[in-house]
Amino acid sequence: MPRFSDDQIEEVRNRADIVEVIGAHVRLRRAGRNFVGLCPFHNEKTPSFSVNPERGFFHCFGCGAGGTVFNFMMRLEGAAFPEVVSTLARRYGVTLPELDAPGAGAASNRGERETLFRANQTAADFFAHVLWNTPDGEPARAYLRTRGVSVEIAREFMLGFAPDRVASLARALEKRSLTAAALKLGLVKRDAAGTHDMFRARLMFPIRDGQGRVIAFGGRVLGDRTPKYINSAESPLYSKGRNVYGLYEARKAIARADRVIVVEGYLDAIALAEAGFAEVVASLGTALTADQLRLIGRLSTNILACFDGDAAGRKASMRAVEIFLSAGMLGRAILIPPGFDPDTFVKQHGAAAFEALAASARMLFDYFLDAQSALAARSLGDRARAAERVAEMLRMVSNPFEFDLLARRAAEAIGVSEDVLRRYVRRPALRRAGSETASSAAAPPRIATRTGNAGDTAEAGLVAIAILRPEMRAELLTCVDLFEDEALLHSFLEACSIEGPNAAAETALVERMTDEDRARVGALAVGGAAGLTLDTLEEARALAADFVAALSRRRRRRETEVQRREAAAAGARGSVDDAAAAAQALIALRRGGG
Repeated sequence: MPRFSDDQIEEVRNRADIVEVIGAHVRLRRAGRNFVGLCPFHNEKTPSFSVNPERGFFHCFGCGAGGTVFNFMMRLEGAAFPEVVSTLARRYGVTLPELDAPGAGAASNRGERETLFRANQTAADFFAHVLWNTPDGEPARAYLRTRGVSVEIAREFMLGFAPDRVASLARALEKRSLTAAALKLGLVKRDAAGTHDMFRARLMFPIRDGQGRVIAFGGRVLGDRTPKYINSAESPLYSKGRNVYGLYEARKAIARADRVIVVEGYLDAIALAEAGFAEVVASLGTALTADQLRLIGRLSTNILACFDGDAAGRKASMRAVEIFLSAGMLGRAILIPPGFDPDTFVKQHGAAAFEALAASARMLFDYFLDAQSALAARSLGDRARAAERVAEMLRMVSNPFEFDLLARRAAEAIGVSEDVLRRYVRRPALRRAGSETASSAAAPPRIATRTGNAGDTAEAGLVAIAILRPEMRAELLTCVDLFEDEALLHSFLEACSIEGPNAAAETALVERMTDEDRARVGALAVGGAAGLTLDTLEEARALAADFVAALSRRRRRRETEVQRREAAAAGARGSVDDAAAAAQALIALRRGGG
């Protein structure tokens, strides 16, 4: 694994705009000096996630996640520190020297994920070259013209074409020593006759992650042969149920519109983007999953899913209710008239007509209530069954305000007592005492604390000030003897030993901290932790004085307790002199503020 110098890490951190990096995954809005949004690491409806660009830190006051831009990417992607540094360096034009072992191939030492990304990008470039620059691509170019896909949109989505040749891509990958990675990704296959291309004579749709990296492909035939579509297999980079098509292309439009339109197929997404609905993604040809919704929800929770307007489409919309609720969202449904899909509808009726469908989209829960209301009208028994089904769905709603509004609407729709319905929703949770309920499963994870007392908080706070306020490091050293936690003391001394602002050293120190201590540093960095800020040197010094005072009080309490015990022990021994001395010491401590 590559190692980088402090100067290189510092340059990457200084160049990598933390708001831009996080903004590719979270819809952020400015709030004073910070940017705030919905935390990508747990489900929430009210933003508790803050980013401070001046200090380069993020912090979530809901789940406690926090740290630098490197910590964010490591947590989001499950990647190691060197891999994240390399990724951000490439993105922001920082040249990192090759540090691979002598005589070893570059790919073998950069880590598997890095090699897989390179293989996918090589394939995407190959397909794009064939589409736009070779005679083999002419049928695909003609097909795109018949589908109304402009060159501009096609290039934006990185469309390409896999030629009808046995091993064109395989040879290109072999030249770059990427065959092993290509086999793992399903780009090529190997048999007794050799290595062959998996995709042949197909229009290619690269699937990219939130950073724009190619993670998989979909391929469509131009004629009538089957299968019409084939897709990349699951890989270390790609899971069909956890990714969506078009997320990278749509991210800025989603932020502007504060909504996401979800369709099923690649060409549906491209057709809507062509018509001006750039805030569109596709579910990769499958029913939406909760993981996909959580991924989309990092950018906006205002999600409109397209369904066919026929009976099958309405049933699909009702099945989606549970998926949305399990992801902590309500969601709305755009019902496409029978005989159309989003692609054909927007081409035949125009963008205004599609916008009208979007404007009239109802909550998925409302369609579910319509079906249960129809069932409830049949008989008393059906009404009871409908009430039970509604209660099961309501049990999944964790937001108390949404639950209150939906419970009222549901009771009226199916004709049962609202009070009885609410009590029924609560009853199963009581019977399952000790088990995980839907609402508890959706609750944000909390970071365990050592003891939760003011002393621990003060020690961590002084470490944070030492990291975030370099000009105070020398004066902070005067309180070193007040620390009791050895790990925090070590971090404090290391922070105070850093000479001046040094992003690399500070990043390395934060990286080695526990999640709990990193969260405390992040909270102070973004401000808002119990109203505490480090915006000015005066505020930082006042906060440090408060922390030192808290630690001094803790020390006096410890010393007072020791004197109490010594006085009690002397009295028990009958030693009048010792008891008197201990009592005098105790009085002196109390007069000193103990």
